[in-house]
Amino acid sequence: MADQDNHNNPKDTKASTSQKRRAALPKVQASRGLCELEIHENGLRYLGGNSQKIDILFSNMKHLFFQPCDHELIVLIHIHLKSPIMIGKKKAKDIQFYREASDMQFDETGNRKRKFRYGDEDELELEQQERKRRQALNREFKNFAEKIGESSTKAGDELEAEIPFSDLGFEGVPSRAAVKLYPTFNCLVQLSDPPFLVVTLQDIEIVVLERVQFGLKQFDMVLVFNDYQRQPLQINSIPVSQLDAVKEWLDSVEIPLAESGVNLNWSQIMKTVNEHPLDFFQDGGWSFLTPSGGGAADEKSMSEDSETESEFEAEGEDFEESSSSDAESAFDGSDASEDSGSDFGDGSDGEDWDELERKAAKSDKKRLEASANGKSKDDDSDSDRPKKKAPPKKNGAPAKGKAPPPKGKR
Repeated sequence: MADQDNHNNPKDTKASTSQKRRAALPKVQASRGLCELEIHENGLRYLGGNSQKIDILFSNMKHLFFQPCDHELIVLIHIHLKSPIMIGKKKAKDIQFYREASDMQFDETGNRKRKFRYGDEDELELEQQERKRRQALNREFKNFAEKIGESSTKAGDELEAEIPFSDLGFEGVPSRAAVKLYPTFNCLVQLSDPPFLVVTLQDIEIVVLERVQFGLKQFDMVLVFNDYQRQPLQINSIPVSQLDAVKEWLDSVEIPLAESGVNLNWSQIMKTVNEHPLDFFQDGGWSFLTPSGGGAADEKSMSEDSETESEFEAEGEDFEESSSSDAESAFDGSDASEDSGSDFGDGSDGEDWDELERKAAKSDKKRLEASANGKSKDDDSDSDRPKKKAPPKKNGAPAKGKAPPPKGKR
């Protein structure tokens, strides 16, 4: 290879394992010829058409993935490298070996198209054959990935084949198009369509979910890395129906999580963090992403709030005690007043029966006199009221009880 010396190339051994009829991504050439992938003592060697060769050392492998073709069109082995290598004229950090699982129309022996057959029985037979073919490919690629892990362990580089969790997958747009992303034990990956995505979970410091609002059908996810020189990764347009599943997964892998109703300007945020890292952490770090704000000022305000709450509780207890004592005293006073009132009433309503009979006889006499004079009961009741003075008459007649004015004077 262009970036590896001859002494770093994989060493040939007698017990080398090879897999035939593979294709490597990125492709060296678009050839359908016979190709091999061999396991050697310290790495892998891919032999393609026209004597093309790719050597991959175990010491340069960071992650190894095996993705079955249960829900995909291809079965693959993916290798994520620590440092990029030259393939052709381009640097590549992800190398993938795959095989299509749905090429049933081609014959394995002569590369000729089979004749199409029609009928329900034929379709069932083809489905069963394709199912068996997928199972055989999964078993073959899985065994080969496990052998790669065993060989790397023997070489001193522990490497284990990770399988994506299909039940935890969610859709998103990490680069150009919507793809399906799958978590693994140590990573978040997208291995089906280039450009590939491999994110190590240990490199993530915090995850921010943006545009989490009621009524929106999609939200965004931003991965902030421990290396602040690295630009945060944005995965856009995730369906809101998968929000709870994403939260549960992040909680299970113990990654801090924050939510925001709007999209943040991450270029400006990371610029501020890189220029003034000490001030950033003294002000609370990423706590500004949480609803409570953050920082030492918030802790101080929280302590002051707790003190005021305790004082308020103490004052409330004193107020309750005083109010209860006042209520008790008021209750006792009302009882005393009621007792005194009842005693006064017993002593004051002691009129004699003779006096009451005289009053009743007097009122009856007045009523009889009023009826004899032709007055109504209402007039009798109004007779006790003082009478109003009659207004002067319009024709100049003097009012009753007043002397007429002298002549010549008005």
